[in-house]
Amino acid sequence: MRRPHAPRLPNRWRITGWIVVSVLAVTFLVGIVAVAQVEGRFTEQVDGELRAQTRGLTTALDVIDPADLERLAESSPGGVGDTTYGITVVDASGDVLSIPSGPADEPDPPIDTSPEAIGALRSQAGAPFDLRSADGSVTYRAMSAPLEDGGLAVVTRSLRQRDEAITAVVGTLAVAGAVAAVLISLIVAVVSSLVTRPLDAMIDAAEAIGEGDLSSRVPTTGVEDVARLATALNQMLDRLEQAFSAREASEDALRRFVADASHELRTPLAAVLGYAELHQAGMAGDPAAVDRSMARIRAEGERMRLIVEELLTLARLDEGRPMEHLPVDLADLARLAVDDARAIEPDRPLALDVPDGSVTTPGDAMSLRQAVDNLLANARAHTPEGTPVRVTVRRRDGRAQLVVRDEGPGMGPEEAAHVFDRFYRSDASRTRPGGSGLGLAIVAAIAHAHEGTATVASAPGEGSTFTLALPTDG
Repeated sequence: MRRPHAPRLPNRWRITGWIVVSVLAVTFLVGIVAVAQVEGRFTEQVDGELRAQTRGLTTALDVIDPADLERLAESSPGGVGDTTYGITVVDASGDVLSIPSGPADEPDPPIDTSPEAIGALRSQAGAPFDLRSADGSVTYRAMSAPLEDGGLAVVTRSLRQRDEAITAVVGTLAVAGAVAAVLISLIVAVVSSLVTRPLDAMIDAAEAIGEGDLSSRVPTTGVEDVARLATALNQMLDRLEQAFSAREASEDALRRFVADASHELRTPLAAVLGYAELHQAGMAGDPAAVDRSMARIRAEGERMRLIVEELLTLARLDEGRPMEHLPVDLADLARLAVDDARAIEPDRPLALDVPDGSVTTPGDAMSLRQAVDNLLANARAHTPEGTPVRVTVRRRDGRAQLVVRDEGPGMGPEEAAHVFDRFYRSDASRTRPGGSGLGLAIVAAIAHAHEGTATVASAPGEGSTFTLALPTDG
C-alpha cells in the first residue's frame, strides 16, 4: 500500500506563480525608474523656466513703480488670467503683493508669507526648491531672489502637471503589469503544463518504484527534451525491472538448488547411516552381511562424492573463473571420449563421425572433455542397453559442433525444455537409482563459459540429439 503524501501544489502552478511574481516585480521596478525619470525631467524643465522667470521678474521690479504693482494686485485679486507662474513680492517693509497662478476663476492657493516663512525663503534664495502652499493642498516648485531695496521676490509654479504625469505613468504601468500578468499566467500555465506534466509523472513513478512497484512507467508525451527524458527513464526502469526479475529468479533458482542438493545428498547419507546402525546393532553379524553393508556404504559414499564434485564444478563455473583459451581439437577430444565410452560399455554400438582435418575451438581441454563425457554418460543412463549412439564433429553456421545422437525413447517437449536444468529428472520420483541430475547442467555451464550453447532436439520414439556449439579457432 502506498503511503499518503503531503499535498503539494502542482509544478506548473508553482512555475506560473514565480513567473507572475517576477513580472510584477520587474513592472514595479520599471515604474520606480519611470517615475524618477518623469519627475526628474519635469523638474529640470521647470527649474530652467523658474530661473528665467525669476531673472525677468527682478529686472522688471527694478523699473516698475511699487505703487503700480500694488494697484495691479489689488485690482485683480483672482490673478491676471490663466497664468502658469505665481508671483509673490515682499518689500522691505514686509508688505506682500501676490499674483497667484492658475485660472482666474480658481486660482492656486497662496504660499505662506509669515515672517518665519519669509525668513526661510530668503535663506533658500538662488536655487529652485519645492514649496507647499499655506493650506498644504498644492506643491509648488519655487525660486526666491532678493531685491535691491531689501525686499524678496518669489516665483512659483504648481507641480500639478508633474503629479498628473506621474499618476498617468503609474496607472499605465499598473494596467500593463496586470494585463501582462494575466496573459503570461495563461501562456505559462499552458506551456509549463506540457513540460511539467511528464515531470510530475516521473516523480509519481519514482515514488511508486521506491515503494516497490517496478512496473510503473512515465508517459512519453510533451516537448521534445522532456519526452526524450521520459523515454530514457522508461528504458532505465525496464532494465531495473529486468535486473530485479533476474535477481529474484536467481534467488529462486538458488533456493531450489540448495533444496535439491540437500535432497540428493540426504538419500545416500541416510543409506550410509542406516547400514552403519545395522552394523553397530549387530544385525549384520556374519561376514557376508558385513561385506554387503560395507559395499553399500562405499557405493553411497562414492555417490555423495560425485554429487559434491559436480556441485563444486558448477560453483566454479558460476563464479566465472578464468579458463584456458588454448586451441582444442574437438575431433581428437571426441576420439578419446568414444574410446573410453567403449571401454565402459563394450556392447553398445558407438559410432564416430569426424572430418579428416581438425575442428578446433579456443577453450579449456579438461572442461570440454568433461562436457563430452557427460553427454555420453547421459546417453548410457537414459537409453536401453545396446541402443546405438553416434558422435559427430563438424563445422556448421560458422561454429564448431559436437553432436551426440542416440536412438533411444526420446523426450517430450516439456522434458526437453528442462533437460539442462539442475537436478532435473524426467522421472518425478527422486528415489530411483541414477545420476544426480547435474550432468547436463554442467554441459550447459561449460558451453556458456566458452561463449557457446548446448541444445537438444528430441521427440518421443525418435531419440535425442544433443548439440554442443562452440566458437571456431580461426
